[in-house]
Amino acid sequence: MTKRQFSHLQAMGIELWQLKNSEKANNSDHPLYLDIELATLVDTHIFTDILHSLGCSIGEVSCNNNALSIGLLTWQFSEQTDISLTKHHLVTPSINVLKNSPLLKQTLWQKLQEIQ
Repeated sequence: MTKRQFSHLQAMGIELWQLKNSEKANNSDHPLYLDIELATLVDTHIFTDILHSLGCSIGEVSCNNNALSIGLLTWQFSEQTDISLTKHHLVTPSINVLKNSPLLKQTLWQKLQEIQ
């Protein structure tokens, strides 16, 4: 979530809560997400293509250790080789794995078309 979005939610009186130190948060069924270096991603052609397909620019992307916020979409990278997409959450393999796999790229483009 961007600072702008957060400030809009606060202005409307909507508070964000994050679950910490719970059994659910420590559940090992959830995949481990990879750390992200935005500077490295910006130099990859597939990343910029994905941003353009979402109608976003680099300036609209914010990054913490393991998640990218792109508008209302959160994008995380996993060691798993499957791609999952809900309305606001995208999980893919790393950019290097994506760019070297035509099948994964095809799957990603198909899933991105579903949300547009």
